Amino acid sequence: MKYKSTALWLSLFTSLFVYLQLSAKFHFFYLEQSRLFLFSWDYVWEKLWSPGGVSLLAGEFLLQFFALPYAGAGITAALLTGAGAATEAVVKRIAPAGGLYLLYLLPVAALLFVQFDFNYFLQGTTAYLCVLGALWLYLRMEAMPFGRRLAAALLLTPLLFGLCGAAGGLFAVCVMLREGLNRTRGGYWFGLTGVEIAVAGAGYVYGAVIGEYRFAFLPDAYYHSRLMPPAVIYFSWVCLPAAMLVAWLLRKRAVSEKRRKRECLFQLLLAALLFGAGIPKYDDSKSATLKELDYYAGRQQWGSIIEKCTGRLTNYLYLCYLNMALAEERELADRLFSFDQHGLPGLMVAWNNTFYVSSFLSDLYFTLGETALSQQMAFEASVSVTGDNSPRHLKRLVQTNLVFGEYAVAEKYISLLEKTLCYRDWAKAHRRFLYNDTAVEADALLGAKRRSLPAQSTLALLDGMGTDLLRRAEAMHSGVLPVHYAGAARLLAKEMKPFQELIETYYSTPVLPSLPRSFQEAVFILSEDDPAYWKRFDIPEQLIQGFAAFKQQVQDNRSNPTLPALSEKAFGDTYWHYYLFK
Repeated sequence: MKYKSTALWLSLFTSLFVYLQLSAKFHFFYLEQSRLFLFSWDYVWEKLWSPGGVSLLAGEFLLQFFALPYAGAGITAALLTGAGAATEAVVKRIAPAGGLYLLYLLPVAALLFVQFDFNYFLQGTTAYLCVLGALWLYLRMEAMPFGRRLAAALLLTPLLFGLCGAAGGLFAVCVMLREGLNRTRGGYWFGLTGVEIAVAGAGYVYGAVIGEYRFAFLPDAYYHSRLMPPAVIYFSWVCLPAAMLVAWLLRKRAVSEKRRKRECLFQLLLAALLFGAGIPKYDDSKSATLKELDYYAGRQQWGSIIEKCTGRLTNYLYLCYLNMALAEERELADRLFSFDQHGLPGLMVAWNNTFYVSSFLSDLYFTLGETALSQQMAFEASVSVTGDNSPRHLKRLVQTNLVFGEYAVAEKYISLLEKTLCYRDWAKAHRRFLYNDTAVEADALLGAKRRSLPAQSTLALLDGMGTDLLRRAEAMHSGVLPVHYAGAARLLAKEMKPFQELIETYYSTPVLPSLPRSFQEAVFILSEDDPAYWKRFDIPEQLIQGFAAFKQQVQDNRSNPTLPALSEKAFGDTYWHYYLFK
């Protein structure tokens, strides 16, 4: 039986690891950005003195490794497998015959489903494991005298509440259930465990240590405090006492070995069906692409973003990531309409106070040289995370403050990152820029951003992003990206008059020495039958012939309802097609 159990849990761990790595690896990288574990005694002591501090520290300690490949899937699979094995140990203390595999796997499924929620804390899983461990220890004491067992329960309950928070209440419920089912003489005394939880929770709420009663007594404590958790977060808390109850009801049941094998297979089949039905319902597949794009952006893998966004796109935020990547690769104005563009919102999404949009805008503004706005969005992203800080946005705050020459502020953030496991090397490498203008200005990235700073401080976005970018271009006297981006915005919005003013003003200057492909194509829209105007912008003969073919196709198929499809097939990567049909 021992070998069967070991084989079960090894198989489960392997299956979970493979599944999580294949389907949710970017989810774990995304989760890691929501919290920051510091190797600092001040940080540790502060967390320890909060309710549930030990489980919180354990969760944050494990979460930092999610930045490493395979670690997120491996750690999560290990925690869930541990929960299943611990549940088996608890159930077998009640029904020693074993074989109740479905009961062992129910908490695993419940915990797996909630892992996909970005707003759920890993602390909830570590606290659950602590409850299982304490419950197993308590059940091993059943042969002890009543007084010792009661004393152990009364000691373990507040200890768990202090170490793990609200999960201490789950332990108290399980203890009272067990003693009630056993009809222990004097068992009502175990109701004192519930009194302990009630008094401790009410005291913490009254003392403003915990904000609401639901955080003192419910798994809401392990969810984003500003949000109401979904029902799935309660499933694991229901599964444990339910498993204990079913195990107690079946504790004396005797079956033949043949029937036991059939029942085991049936239970495993039911468990597989449960996992199969629950995963599509509770996984976070809707945001999987966003998390993948965010991962690539955080590591400057612009080519991967472009490759991911090839084909049909219906999400404006995905388009924004694509166009930012094209801008970083200096291909925006040349390849803009080689992709499935859908107007101006695909160039810059509106800010909506969320973490993911703030994070994107911080990256985009940094790409465009809008350092102050990038810094503001990094702040907004940092305050919206579930933890104390976001390491990625602390890095951005280091960069922006170095660009501004605010070295004391940058040093503060560098000192924080130096206390982390995965970012300390990056932080130490940036110490050389502190109080060293020469080093900053010589750096390819930071120096370019500093040179793009306006000579005078002005209100950002007062006249729109396009105007800000053109002012920056005029101040820099070099670098084509601001004009390319402003021009792309006008083309996507089909604002041809402002676009014409832009190219006529800046063409043949250092900020627009030549027209990129999409700008050249737009010249034909401005002056369809004026070759002299085309010549002014050095439009190549090949493009002139291409426009003539496009124009002929439109004229030949003017009454053909399939004209948009025909145009997309032959000219889908041109501004002409976008202007007429999208």
